[in-house]
Amino acid sequence: MFDRPDRLDLLQAAEATLRDEVLPALEGGARYAALMAASAIAIARREIEAGSEPARTVLDAFAELYGQDNVHRAGGDSGERVRSLMGDLAREIRDGEYDDDLLGPVHGVLTALVVERLKCSNPRFLEASEYSQPSRC
Repeated sequence: MFDRPDRLDLLQAAEATLRDEVLPALEGGARYAALMAASAIAIARREIEAGSEPARTVLDAFAELYGQDNVHRAGGDSGERVRSLMGDLAREIRDGEYDDDLLGPVHGVLTALVVERLKCSNPRFLEASEYSQPSRC
């Protein structure tokens, strides 16, 4: 737990082994499955590296929309609060509360959610787009 290699080191080693040693020897369905596993490991590694920063960024955007007090009342840890607030926002959008104005704070929340997800799942997309930011979740 506190020794080296730590969980991040282990994920990096597994990802590198899959990509550098296993994948070149595979074809067809087995290659696709190994690519999926390597991609999942990379996403998990980036999520661990990011820590709680993505949730803080999204909660800051929700605070612009709902106010800081309402964000704190939304749940326990930051992940639970984000999930709760995402549910509230989805319901409000479905109910048409923002039909006249999806810009401003609503747009800010949606942008923050997408950017933070892409930082973990597909950072190369961000690097090639107008949202280019460091590829850390």
